[in-house]
Amino acid sequence: MKFTGNIYMDGQLRKGTVKLDKGEYEFHEGLSNDGLYGTLIPMPVNAHTHIGDSFIGEEPAGTLPEIVGPGGLKHRKLKEGSNSIKIKYMGRSNKFMEDNGTLSYFDFREEGLQGIKNIKSAHRKFILPVIFGRCNNNIDSIEEILKVTNGIGISSISDIDYDNALDISSKTHRKNKLIAMHFSENKREDIDRVINLHPDILVHGIVAKDDDLETVHNFKIPVVITPRSNIFYGKRPNYKKFINKKVELMLGTDNVFVTEPDIFSEMDFLYRYQRFIDYISPEYILKMAIDNPRKFMERNNIEMQEKYIFFKNELLNEYQLITRKHYFTSENITHY
Repeated sequence: MKFTGNIYMDGQLRKGTVKLDKGEYEFHEGLSNDGLYGTLIPMPVNAHTHIGDSFIGEEPAGTLPEIVGPGGLKHRKLKEGSNSIKIKYMGRSNKFMEDNGTLSYFDFREEGLQGIKNIKSAHRKFILPVIFGRCNNNIDSIEEILKVTNGIGISSISDIDYDNALDISSKTHRKNKLIAMHFSENKREDIDRVINLHPDILVHGIVAKDDDLETVHNFKIPVVITPRSNIFYGKRPNYKKFINKKVELMLGTDNVFVTEPDIFSEMDFLYRYQRFIDYISPEYILKMAIDNPRKFMERNNIEMQEKYIFFKNELLNEYQLITRKHYFTSENITHY
């Protein structure tokens, strides 16, 4: 397949022509007289989800700890819900993300081996789940979890015994798997204790101080932010602070029963939210959803097959892509 027009490549839109052939990517500057005319971009990645709670329909009233903390609404509902209903709605979340052109998502998978079995049973056509598992009240061993996941997702050092977290980290890295963890989401946490767990990716950090973010940058640990989820809980940070400290940023949507897993809506919200607080450009926001997750996946040997979104007969710019993606007709390019 050949496409000509605005082609997203190496972090920017370029006037050019690209030929896709069985996984091969051949790009040339300038427009061509043949091929499909329009805008072609790689599918974005949703770098933080909890899709196991997709089935919950109750309005989440209360504070962040009351809704998603230990013993909160989410975990009570997870205990009550059947596996069949969880699989049904996890499949719906997968379909929703696929239809909207999401290449992959990084999921914190609660409920031990059963939760992992559920997410794999809900798998759809092409979307790739990167699974960070979690032991289920010591019912499943860490070794069993690591056999069937990309690594472990730790809630936070505020929610788990620290010695247990150290043991999990050690066992995970001995198996060359990844540690993902929330940090400083609701209250500031000791960054030295966080770093001592050797996380490969961090989530939130919205109440972290500048010194904490400098430490995160120095250790080259990427951070995922989830702006729409944060605003739901009344959190209104200035996300430019991460960029100012040169932290590599990615975007996620967090819990599905709070925020639908639409990464384009997340990009749109972040742009609008920051516009008169501390401007973040559309170009940078696209990198957060397209380029930075791919760098993370490549660094950590997470294999994927590249897929694209094509806007026929439309030469779109970065601003249009992040604020009006759903306004334009698009096609997912998954086989070529």
